[in-house]
Amino acid sequence: MQLLRANDPPARELIQPAVLIGSLGLVGFAPRARGTAGTALCLLMALALFAWAPWHETVWLPLAGVCCVLSWAAGAMVLKHLPDLKDPGWFVMDEAAGFFLTLGLLRADSLLAIFAGFLTFRFYDIAKPWPVRSFERIPGSLGILMDDLAAGLLAAWTWHTVVIVASALW
Repeated sequence: MQLLRANDPPARELIQPAVLIGSLGLVGFAPRARGTAGTALCLLMALALFAWAPWHETVWLPLAGVCCVLSWAAGAMVLKHLPDLKDPGWFVMDEAAGFFLTLGLLRADSLLAIFAGFLTFRFYDIAKPWPVRSFERIPGSLGILMDDLAAGLLAAWTWHTVVIVASALW
């Protein structure tokens, strides 16, 4: 099975810092469901933080911020080097930013919140309903990032709405 696709960088460029960062250590080159693979790595990181860090609730938004900066900077370098690409499928650092934003806005403090955030974020990132899809039109690395942040915001909003409605019904 061939891992690299036609729009992927050549194998010799996989060790470039921007590619390693953008692909979350080459996880973005998974044979299928690359965005889900990148988010799954972040899910594992979130589960590890949940299990071993009593302050895990306070780390989600700063982690999202770090991922945003890394995504924006690495994305700019990738697009400068590979100008024909708009949003490379292997570039999954933006998924990390969106997922951790979801957890931060949820103030995820339980396994249920972490898994709900993962599933809902992936749903909105894949389905790209309005307004998520409209953010893809932003040029450059900001456009790569913004649709995932919008999906993360929408995922968190969905769960806040579910909690409010459930509280009103019970």
